[in-house]
Parts: sequence; C-alpha cells; structure tokens
Amino acid sequence: MMNKHILKLLLIALLLVLLGQTTRTNAQTNLLQNPSFEMPYQANGEANGWGRWHRNSSQDQFNDCANGYAKLPHWMPETNPVLVRQGSVSQHVGNQWDTWNAGVFQNVPVTPGRTYRFTVWTYSFGGNNNFPGPSEGGLQSNVRLGIDPNGSGIWHDTDVVWGAAANPLDTWQQVSVETVATGNQISVFTSANWGVQGVNQCRAHLDTWFDAAELIEVGPPPTNTPAPLPTQPPPPPQPVITNTPVPPTPTFTPEVPPTNTPAPTDTPVPTNTPVPGGTICVNAFADDNANGQRDENEGFMGGVTFTIASSTQLVAQAVSNGSPQPVCFEALEPGAYTVTQIVPGALEMTTAASATLELSVGDVIGVEFGSRVRSAAPTAVATEVASVPEVAVTPPAENTGSTSSSSGSGVSWLAVGGLLLLVTAVVLLGVLVFLVLRGQKTA
Repeated sequence: MMNKHILKLLLIALLLVLLGQTTRTNAQTNLLQNPSFEMPYQANGEANGWGRWHRNSSQDQFNDCANGYAKLPHWMPETNPVLVRQGSVSQHVGNQWDTWNAGVFQNVPVTPGRTYRFTVWTYSFGGNNNFPGPSEGGLQSNVRLGIDPNGSGIWHDTDVVWGAAANPLDTWQQVSVETVATGNQISVFTSANWGVQGVNQCRAHLDTWFDAAELIEVGPPPTNTPAPLPTQPPPPPQPVITNTPVPPTPTFTPEVPPTNTPAPTDTPVPTNTPVPGGTICVNAFADDNANGQRDENEGFMGGVTFTIASSTQLVAQAVSNGSPQPVCFEALEPGAYTVTQIVPGALEMTTAASATLELSVGDVIGVEFGSRVRSAAPTAVATEVASVPEVAVTPPAENTGSTSSSSGSGVSWLAVGGLLLLVTAVVLLGVLVFLVLRGQKTA
C-alpha cells in the first residue's frame, strides 16, 4: 500500500513539472524570423527576413575624422567560423577607412501592453592590420540595440528605446534591450557607430558582426513605473516649443506729415500675400545652469547646426549665429517633421537632441534647443544622439519560405529542449503507470 501511495505522489509531481516546463517553453519562444542570420542573403547583403538601415552625414563632413562622420557601409554574409556565433553564417557590416553608423532591423507582430526583450551576440574588429587582429586599442564600435514600441520601422523615430552601448573588440559579447509594446507590431534594430563625434577612427578595417538574435516576451506590462537602469541616465528635457514666432526687433520709423497728393488711380494697392505652408523657427540658447530652460540671464549660442527632416528626407539645414533672432524655415508642406540640433565638439546638449512636430498650413512653430560649453571630455553616448539622418531604410524581404531548420526558424533552442524533456517525461510516466498496474495485480 505504501508503494502505491508513493507512486501516485510521483505521478502528480511529474505532471506538475511537465505543466510548468510547457508554460515556460511557450513563454520563451523566439519571435524573430531567421534569428541566426542564415542563408539566403538578399542582393544588398542583408540576411533573409531582415532589412538594412544607415545614417549618412552631409557631403562636406566626409573625411573629417576628427569630428566623426557616417558613410554608407557594406552588408554581407560571414562564414568564417571564428566570426559565427550560431549556425553557419553571421551578419557582417563594415567599411574601409570611412566611419559609419548602421545595422539591420526587423518588424515583428506582438501583443500590445506586453514586455519584450531583444538580445543579440556581437563582435567587432578595428585597425590598420588584418584580421584576426588584434584590434587597435582605443577604438570604439558603440554597439547598441533598439526597440520601437509602435513598430514604425524608422530607426531615428523619437520613441525608439536604445540599450546601453558596448565595445566588443576581438570578442563575442551579448547586448540586450527591453520595453513594452504600444502597438501590435514592434521594430527591433541592431546598431554599430564607428563615427562617434570627436574621435578620430578612420582605419583600414572597421567591422562589426551580429548573430544569435532573440526576441522573447518576458512578461505583462509593469504595474508601476520601473526605475531607470544605472547605465541609462534619464533623458534630457525636451527643447522649448511654442506656436508663437519670436517677434522681430522693432525699428524706428520717423513720422511723415501727410500731404494732399492723391494716390494714382492706375496703380494697384499692394497686398500682403501669405506664404503657403507652415513655418518652423529654431534657435539655440546658452543653458549655463543646464536646467533645460532659457533663463533671463542666459543668452544665445552660435555654431549650432539645425536640420529639419521629414520621414523620408532632409528638408533644410542652417547654423545659429548667437543672435536672439531665430532661423526660420518657411513654406514647409504640412506634415510631421523632426527638428534636430548638432553641437560642435566644444559644446554639450542640455535638452534633447531632437523634437518631432506636426505642422499645419499657417502654423508658425518656434523651437529653442539648449547647450553649454563642455566641462569634460564628451562621452560616446552623449555625442552620438546629436547626429541627424538622411534616412535610408530598406524594408526586410517577406518570408515566403518555410523555416524548418533550428538555426533559421523562429523557435529557440530552449523550446527544442523543452520538447525533448516532454518526450522523456511521457516515457517515464508510462513506466510509472505500468508499475502501478502491476502492483495492483500482485496485491
């Protein structure tokens, strides 16, 4: 009788273990297409299921290594076993002599309100000598991951959540980021930035590899606001945005006594023709106390570059001259615009680097960015976000084929291990049932 009770307890415990393992396996399913960047690759060099993105500096910034710039790199499959973390291929992005800021991305269907974690293994190599290295000390690849919680597929969208930067020179390193989805699709981005402002990094080899990516659901939405990670300082305050243009400096006009000379009847009276579209006026102020607001005793900052970009292209660009009069961009078509400041190396930002505006016909919107003289050497993260894109996004190819292999499918090794454990448990369950029945017959 004691043996029968023990066997029943073992059966119940085994069923509970199986139920818990099955639930855990389902929750840890990899949601990505082709997470290990296996063949085939598209014509532009990105793995199937992924798209390319990159940032381009203006032409006059090219070859200015002291200040950093970003030029179109090259994407290609990598089969060297040293540079492959999982499967037989990894995604390579690199350039020779020209610094760059680019990566790959993928749009993934998700459940709104759920928390998702994006993880990738990455490897970097930089220097004038050939691989396998070693890399030149002091170079920075600044590898980060990003998630757009609303799935726009635009890497410079203002709501993209970026993880902390890593510098995996001559080694494989895992980086990750997580956030809560706000729509039924999110966009995940890999990024390496060899063109950090203020760092001279023009070398014969500037290469980064990505492999073994994973996107999993890690839980329901948090019940309260989580504390920021130690490596991610709170974002700077937004620039001051107003819908009232800054008035021009008044000028003195002498009063002219009236005369009795009649106006000619054949000359039409001039009328003020309104400028079509909308206007955005931008200026930079010297935020000496770094509080994100222009106080009465604070003046204006010269040498700050302003850019205005739509969702597809750079629309306008100008430089502040330290005057109270803003730089105004008129006759802009209605729509959404991203206004960005780019500060020289001697300055640091005290407000966010960019702001997104919705412009309508007849609107006059003013934006004031804050910056101050840098008190210490710039950090890689603080200067990188000051760059403004000329957007160049290649959407990922549709996944038309089946994904039967473990390296190219959306199922993680954890799920495969769970399945094997389930089969083993079923076999053990059969043995235990057999022993129970046998014990009953012999009793």
